[in-house]
Amino acid sequence: MQKGFDLKEFMDIEKKVIKAISLKDSISDIKTVASFEIASINKKYKCCAVVIDYNSLAEIEVNFTEGDELMSYSPRTIPFREGPIIMEAYRNLKNKPDVLIIRGDGALRRSKVGLASYVGVLINKPTIGVTKELIHGVLNEDNIMIDDEIKGKALKIKELANPVYISPGHGLSVDKSLEIIKKVSDPEYKLPLPMHLAHKYINKVKKWLYLQ
Repeated sequence: MQKGFDLKEFMDIEKKVIKAISLKDSISDIKTVASFEIASINKKYKCCAVVIDYNSLAEIEVNFTEGDELMSYSPRTIPFREGPIIMEAYRNLKNKPDVLIIRGDGALRRSKVGLASYVGVLINKPTIGVTKELIHGVLNEDNIMIDDEIKGKALKIKELANPVYISPGHGLSVDKSLEIIKKVSDPEYKLPLPMHLAHKYINKVKKWLYLQ
């Protein structure tokens, strides 16, 4: 953690964000969806944002944003570490998406804010968290259960691949989040299509930088 970073301040803000999270559907007419992928290189962030059409799945915009790494990695402070560059990348988009898909947790736990919830509350946009590993909760068939409540869903997009784990971040319910992820998924890829594209583009940037 970066010297001078106030954990108490982080926890106070975290509590405010958690109180502001809504898991009710706030949108019905979705036209565009975006996802983001981050690479950390030499104390700098590069974030790729990809916007696609919700119905045709056509790529609409690809944008890259750079920023300074605010603090060293800690699982406890991921929203503060990665949230700012994602929000900056969102603001830099010419085509503002209706829904954001974030690689990270949504509102799985009452006491800690997930990255998707943090971003969603601060920019007041519907967000969905998607991860490749189930860190919080237990699976009951395709349901992610925490304290006997359904907090998310597991979805296998590509045959013979591991599932992804979906949780609403803000402005969406569990069922609506699952519906959206299914709609923007292609069985050719393990991840939802906008996540797959953002991952592909950021990997190209990383390879180019490592060759310099």
